Amino acid sequence: MAGTVPAGGCCRKYSSAGGCGRNYPAETKEIKDSETQEKAQRRMKSVRRICFRLLILAFFISGALMLMYPHLHSLYAEFCNRKEIDMIERRKKRIEEQEPEDSAEKRYLQLYEDMKTYNEEIFRSGQSGLADAWSLTQPPFQLSDYDAPEEAVGYLFIETMDVELPLYLGASEENLSRGAAVLGQTSMPIGGENSNCVIAAHRGWKGIPMFRDIELLCPGDKVTLANLWETLEYRVVKCIVITPDDMDAVKIVEGADMVTLVTCHPYTQNYQRYVVYCRREQAEQDSGDEKSGGNDADDLLIPYEGVEYEPSGDEIRREQLINYAGIALFAGVCAVLAAALMKKIFSKGGKDGEKRKNRQRKKRRKRRKHRDGIKKS
Repeated sequence: MAGTVPAGGCCRKYSSAGGCGRNYPAETKEIKDSETQEKAQRRMKSVRRICFRLLILAFFISGALMLMYPHLHSLYAEFCNRKEIDMIERRKKRIEEQEPEDSAEKRYLQLYEDMKTYNEEIFRSGQSGLADAWSLTQPPFQLSDYDAPEEAVGYLFIETMDVELPLYLGASEENLSRGAAVLGQTSMPIGGENSNCVIAAHRGWKGIPMFRDIELLCPGDKVTLANLWETLEYRVVKCIVITPDDMDAVKIVEGADMVTLVTCHPYTQNYQRYVVYCRREQAEQDSGDEKSGGNDADDLLIPYEGVEYEPSGDEIRREQLINYAGIALFAGVCAVLAAALMKKIFSKGGKDGEKRKNRQRKKRRKRRKHRDGIKKS
């Protein structure tokens, strides 16, 4: 019969005869709307997935930067220190090559003479204005007053500690954050009889070792001090710990040519001061002393015993171990993430899985169309 509809629903040939009465344009529109909604949902899921991955990546990068910051800052500081030290070496070479009549040579000679006069004056006055390194006293000299382009007056090299630091005048906060600094009311770093150049530095600063490993120094170890004119060699003769207000312990010893290193103690704290006395190597040879630095000679030169203290070696090693463990953990996480990424990129199973998902989506769309058609019929 013309009006009979076959079992299982209607078909197009009956709709053309008006037997079914289905509205195909409306059905097509609903299917398109459904597909549009499905695409929008997929886009939202994709956006959420991307945002989640970016959030994880941001956390990962932040943690990595926090972990690597001390090491990166140490490398940057080493680069800056190297530039400053190279500038000092070039200046020293130019001073040696210039004629005495040269104006630049005269300025540096005047600076040297003024420092020498200053050293004599503070010895005669008994260093009445001497204060703790962290009291931030004003430096007695400004290199800019002599038209000197350098900011540092020299540098300090200690092989036992594996440190090389630029040396600045005045223990200001800025100078101590960049390297070592000459304490005010102590001798300028040019050597000479009746002099004691007291050099202060932090016990580590934002990943930069500085004087962190000062407890490694022992009597007989070499300390090299290079200024704008020459390089001076010193030998460690004694190491003690004092209180911050015991400034008599770092005053000039009559007849001696010394350098004294000062830093905070214990490590990460500052209620004591670790002090290392060094005597000019040339002065020892001239006086017939040997390098050994025996107790009798040391006590004669340095009449201070200091106070009792706790060594900081264990705490320093513990901190280094934690840093190394953190770096190893970071490297392991990077390796795992890299392996997972490579597997996802090159794995055939990943591609097959994506194809299966596409086929399943197509089947779902067909079933949805079929169900919608039955309901409307």
